[in-house]
Amino acid sequence: MSNRLRTIADSLATGLQSVSWAISSTVVQRKNWANIDAENMSVPYVIVVPAGADITRASRMNMQADYTVTVFVGRQVRTDGDVDAMLDLTDAVMLQVRAHAFAGVTWPTGVTSPQTVTVDINPDDALTERNIWRAVITATYRVFEPNYL
Repeated sequence: MSNRLRTIADSLATGLQSVSWAISSTVVQRKNWANIDAENMSVPYVIVVPAGADITRASRMNMQADYTVTVFVGRQVRTDGDVDAMLDLTDAVMLQVRAHAFAGVTWPTGVTSPQTVTVDINPDDALTERNIWRAVITATYRVFEPNYL
């Protein structure tokens, strides 16, 4: 059995890679952490990262598992127009995540559209001195799982 959190992240990344983005140079990747050199961010990056799980008891024999995946969206920007384009790209990525309608993508059993989707624009105002604009989208997928091996 594969790791469900990793498989969800892989499936989401595969789905996002199949999308034609308004900014055609957009790079979509699945990584274990969103690390990229600022010098390489002249094009937009969308990086899908497994983020965690919250498991709670649903019944004596079943658990509710909330698997969280983060989607980093970032680019080095120079103008307000660049920032507006990144806001539009982030909105488009969020819509794709919410819609969960990727043709040909195989999801783990029981995984459907995300329970919640949130976005944090330019968290902690980090990297502004390098003109790096970024957003972090968080998607939580709820699955009910049995308590046996």
